[in-house]
Amino acid sequence: MRVRVKVPATTANLGPGFDVLGMALELYNYLEVEKAPAGLEIAIEGEGAGTLPRDSSNLVVRAMDTVFERVGKRPRGMRIWLKNHIPLARGLGSSAAAVVAGLVGANLLLGEPLDKGDLLDMAVSIEGHPDNVTPALFGGLVVCLPDSKSLRYVRIPVPAAVRVLVAVPDMTLPTREARGVLPAQVSMADAVFNVGRAACLVGAILTRNRSMLGVAMQDRLHQPYRRALVPGMADAMEGALRAGALGVALSGAGPSLLAFVQEGDEAHGVVRAMEAAFRDNDVNARVFHVAPDLFGARGSTREALWPYRLVVHKYGGTSVADAGRIRAVARRVARERDQGNDVVVVVSAMGDSTDRLLDLAAQVSSGRTEREMDMLLSTGEQVSIALLSMAIQDLGHAAVSLTGAQVGIYTDPRYTRAKILGVDRQHVMAHLDEGKVVVVAGFQGVSESGDITTLGRGGSDTTAVALAGALGASLCEIYTDVDGVYTADPNLVPSARKIEELSYDEMSEMATLGARVLQPRAVEFARKYGMTLHVRSSFVEDQGTMVRGMEQMMEKVLIRAVTHSTDEVKVVVEGVPDRPGVAAKLFSALADKSVRVDMILQSMRRDGRNDIAFTVAREDSGTALAAAEGVALELGAWGAHSEDNIAKVSVVGAGISRDVQVAADMFDALAKEGINIDMISTSGIRISCIIPRNRVHDAVRALHARFRLDEE
Repeated sequence: MRVRVKVPATTANLGPGFDVLGMALELYNYLEVEKAPAGLEIAIEGEGAGTLPRDSSNLVVRAMDTVFERVGKRPRGMRIWLKNHIPLARGLGSSAAAVVAGLVGANLLLGEPLDKGDLLDMAVSIEGHPDNVTPALFGGLVVCLPDSKSLRYVRIPVPAAVRVLVAVPDMTLPTREARGVLPAQVSMADAVFNVGRAACLVGAILTRNRSMLGVAMQDRLHQPYRRALVPGMADAMEGALRAGALGVALSGAGPSLLAFVQEGDEAHGVVRAMEAAFRDNDVNARVFHVAPDLFGARGSTREALWPYRLVVHKYGGTSVADAGRIRAVARRVARERDQGNDVVVVVSAMGDSTDRLLDLAAQVSSGRTEREMDMLLSTGEQVSIALLSMAIQDLGHAAVSLTGAQVGIYTDPRYTRAKILGVDRQHVMAHLDEGKVVVVAGFQGVSESGDITTLGRGGSDTTAVALAGALGASLCEIYTDVDGVYTADPNLVPSARKIEELSYDEMSEMATLGARVLQPRAVEFARKYGMTLHVRSSFVEDQGTMVRGMEQMMEKVLIRAVTHSTDEVKVVVEGVPDRPGVAAKLFSALADKSVRVDMILQSMRRDGRNDIAFTVAREDSGTALAAAEGVALELGAWGAHSEDNIAKVSVVGAGISRDVQVAADMFDALAKEGINIDMISTSGIRISCIIPRNRVHDAVRALHARFRLDEE
């Protein structure tokens, strides 16, 4: 029997919580151990491979010996493999990880005669720092309350949407040296300062008040005294805060720094700021981008559960349209579970149930609010998840259904088109840890004020990819009623081919331009997390289209697809005065109404007046026209009107902007069909034209043929 254990890194002394606050991080050391006829063999990879002892003095072995002595049983020999990712002597709990790994591994090897409370007491006795070993063993953010008799602790939920950057300088700082610079006594003012900040930190995390983290992470008990030991520490902390970090603190005794960051682009600025600050002080630093670990040390004796593999499935409305299809989805999920994988399933509302709810709303109210519409529409997914969970249970697998609010999918407060701010992984991971399939309602979340919100058309895709990224899934599979992404709509072009692989950029453009197999925001989440997507059919077993990062793009221009959309409307503001600030006023008014504008065209008229035309989604056309009319009246323009008889046709592919012949061929193909072009826009990988709506099918077929997309 081989025992496998993984233990997270920890950051102790968190902010003002000297010796009492610690948090586990998703950066791991791994232990594998099996009994041997005699002797002790130790193999070490990764951090410390050239310095850690390979005999009984190794800290992992010493911890194991403590368990053997306590239980009164000892194997004759052991083979031990250590694979370490936690840097040594950097304030990230490498010694705590070694102790906890040894204790958990030995306990598993003997059949688990001790509980985790026993292991915690032993870990504290060996390592000496409760705020290191407690989160390493149990995970999460932990408040430790040591006294002379026992150790008490409280685990605190880590806020959604908060990630952790850890800057690890290329220098060591032994704990004994870091402790040696601390004063024996502190002033009353400093003690009160830290007590207040520690309370504020716990409160900010419990209430998800991220704006308070900067103040709450301040400290006067140890960090000021240790700055002289870490060149660049003060500059790195100040630079990280200026770059957008929510809060910064020394990790453990140092020299590493921890920064809380919001998920998003500002994390890159924080990384650059910390690296530059250390570099300016002649110190190189590595930066790890991690999340808080929720479950601490995990051990297993089952090969199927190691390494841990999680997959996320998403099923659209047609895939769960009736009882038979729900049972078919349950069988597919059960097969995935039978292979030893943990599974999270995201489900849309059944068939056309969302349309039926919209019809009901129209029958009872003409002035319905967006808040109540979100409350209503969110119920469709709840029906799906409950039925699918029942079907999975009927096949002998434990399953639990969760709404977006129960999962902790937090969004901004915009009803009907909310954006995900973060995912609280704690509830989903707890159920997965119990061996359950987790079935999640797509399309919905909850604002931080507690209101149900929905994510807009195709929002279940975004739910699935956001969950897959937050949970660290191996793969996210999007099951739909088509078997992949095609070079054009097969209903219009029978010779259209399925595309085997697309880059994030190509898929993002295609989704934005009318290919409805994925929501554009889902593709952006996939890019952010580096998550591979597999778009495939829920009705057949064939491989679909893989969407992933493709860094090495070919120099040769490659047209991948022709897309089209009839869901847009053109708005024209006529006779706008030709002076600075006019366009800013118009598009600011649209932005204030959360109207997304696609194409923009300004044409010059005589007498110092212009026409400004732009396209918007059909569902936003009323809001856009009202805003345009208001601005036109304010500016003294001639008026505004909308045109809904338009369509957009686009060609998408790598390197389009490098070859002027692509545009020439596109325009020529449309001209030969007698199709007039109203507006044109381009990007690095696509060219789009606005044309008459009644000619869009002809345009798609002509362009597909011109670029020979039906050929292999």
